[in-house]
Amino acid sequence: MTYGADHVVNLISQLGDIGVFVGMFLESSVVPIPSEVIIIGAGSVGISFWSLLLFGALGATAGATVGYALGRYAAMPVILKYGKFILIKPHHIEKAERFVKKYGVYSVLIGRLLPIVPFKVFSIAAGITKIPLIPFMVCTLVGVIPRIALLALFGASIVRYTKPTFLICSAGVLIFLAYKLSKRFYKSS
Repeated sequence: MTYGADHVVNLISQLGDIGVFVGMFLESSVVPIPSEVIIIGAGSVGISFWSLLLFGALGATAGATVGYALGRYAAMPVILKYGKFILIKPHHIEKAERFVKKYGVYSVLIGRLLPIVPFKVFSIAAGITKIPLIPFMVCTLVGVIPRIALLALFGASIVRYTKPTFLICSAGVLIFLAYKLSKRFYKSS
């Protein structure tokens, strides 16, 4: 693991469930921390599957609401000025905004299920296009559960199976699936 990933995993192991919530909140709002590091790391230090699912999903939803508020009330001026610091460029928002306009509130659900699409981008685009807040939060909560479940299972498997071949094959399968899903997403938008 990298230096930053080590810090995240150490923080989560010290704070437990609250650490998962805070990590996913930060990841889903504006801090560029990969959710994979948070959830897989938490699973690898022994936080239970159900805690990861509950606190991860709640933290992600709460954090996404920050992005939604940013899109709704600050939008492009803030993105143009500070987006590069959170790895969001104006063209990302424009593409997501077109997708949101095409699919409405379901775009939030679809965006949460695709592992390649940056979480923050859909949250901001949903705010810009004024998707109602409650449907946004429900679709976000429902959409993050499958991803968190898969990452939590993978993190827990690291504890049980530490053979490099297993880890490399598992990572390869996850990357392949993410690639296939992202190709379908970009063809449909």
